[in-house]
Amino acid sequence: MKRRDVGKPFSTEPFNLKNVHSPRYTGLCKQRVLGVDPAKDGKGIVFSFRTKKHKNKPGKNIVKTTIKSDPRKTLLTVKNFINKNNYRKDLRMAALRRTSAILRSQQAQPFRKIRGRRGRRDRVAQPVKTTKKPQ
Repeated sequence: MKRRDVGKPFSTEPFNLKNVHSPRYTGLCKQRVLGVDPAKDGKGIVFSFRTKKHKNKPGKNIVKTTIKSDPRKTLLTVKNFINKNNYRKDLRMAALRRTSAILRSQQAQPFRKIRGRRGRRDRVAQPVKTTKKPQ
């Protein structure tokens, strides 16, 4: 648990989709939990969940899947999994929002021109190529 100068303390536990220290979103004691994390190579997400198999073996009952398809297909995959396996609605929205945020953070940011005086100064400072022939 991490305390900051905000209303609710944060949580760093696994399977906590909102990272809020609350019994509603905890992933330690619930049977049906979901986890969405960025992939190691920075492309796609790692979708993890707890299965009903091996209930008394915590090391074996977690399934992790890496999804590297385009963002729309990734979101659809996560949504369909949650809907077909009857997870809670608030977990569905939290998982979709987290997936969307991770995928947005992995996109390349476009280069933006600097506007105003500073941008004009930088453009003027660059040397201009001339097409004059040497004499």
